[in-house]
Amino acid sequence: MRGPTAKKLQLSQQYHAMQKGDVARRLNIQHHTGKMVGAKANLTIGRAGIHGHASPARLPHNYYQGRISPHYTASAFKLHYWGHRSFAGSHWYPHWTPWVSWAWHYNCHSLWDPRPGWCRPVVYMPCHHWTWYRSPVWISLPVVTAGTWVDVQPVVIVDKFDLQMLAVRLVDPGHPDEKLGPRYRVWLRNNSDKPIVRPFDVLLLAGNGKELAQGAQQAGVRVTSIEAGDVQAVDIRLPIEAYSMGRDALGQPTPFETLHVIVDANREIAETSETNNGVQVARAEIPLVDPAAFEVEPIQATVGGEVLLAGEGFGPRPGQLLVHLGELELEGEILGWYDLGVRATLPNLPLAAPTAAELIVIRGDGVAANPVKITISPVKGPAIQ
Repeated sequence: MRGPTAKKLQLSQQYHAMQKGDVARRLNIQHHTGKMVGAKANLTIGRAGIHGHASPARLPHNYYQGRISPHYTASAFKLHYWGHRSFAGSHWYPHWTPWVSWAWHYNCHSLWDPRPGWCRPVVYMPCHHWTWYRSPVWISLPVVTAGTWVDVQPVVIVDKFDLQMLAVRLVDPGHPDEKLGPRYRVWLRNNSDKPIVRPFDVLLLAGNGKELAQGAQQAGVRVTSIEAGDVQAVDIRLPIEAYSMGRDALGQPTPFETLHVIVDANREIAETSETNNGVQVARAEIPLVDPAAFEVEPIQATVGGEVLLAGEGFGPRPGQLLVHLGELELEGEILGWYDLGVRATLPNLPLAAPTAAELIVIRGDGVAANPVKITISPVKGPAIQ
């Protein structure tokens, strides 16, 4: 944390805030960056230059973008990003290649998961399709008055049940090559003083207004149980059709505008109140999950060699890859960037022996992921006869 970039990024404060989550919001990073990034963020420039068919755009002065390979766009395509407004615009998405597939399907083992315990999603089976006009028709939707903050003050309900929806964050925007829609992480809490052992559904519905209508794209999971006072996180991916629920002035498809999140969607748990069971929030206002790096491959690399990092919350366009080697603070050259992974080349250094180093992924808004340890070795020369 003593390097110049580390001080500029306030890494010490970031890592302290990481234990409670929502680093960007706690340090007011996304709010500041959101004012700087416009809708025409067709970024094609970097220190090494990004070359392609798009026209250059000026980076905001507080956007963190590192060294970019001149071949960055060779295996990428232009696509509009429909996530948080801080990154609004068209970006270069990597095609579905082996390194993207590896990052996408990487499962972080709980023993080395860098996320706080309540940030780690629980895997459940999908729930059945939900219809709001089921009998009896007088059953209306839950009143959506819950907040979207992960540290909502707990409420303890004695001898009764109460579920509360706490927060929703964007994990990744999906991928068109694989027909995958956006994935969101939902936090919920059991405010009861006893466990809930009866299964219930957590549901996402994508619509174009505050009121739900037929045709809303949906997906959900069936939670099997939740302990008293426990907070759980679940990941839910909407179908790719959520990105084509409207049309713009040119007749081009546009995504949903509002995300509805409902905990216990079918009212299977007899609760004291259902006014905290859901939320409706504008798609562009849903923040990203905190960046987290899970693994690097290979863990023993050579100088100037290529490395892959798997994680989440990296954002849709290149940030920085810092390489800390002793007291040196260097940068890797970015070959590919995706919300779930980074492909980069290590600096070419004249090392005499294998050296321990750390890699830190810096998202474009300046939020840093956790350090990942790696060993960098010199390139072996020809043997002397």
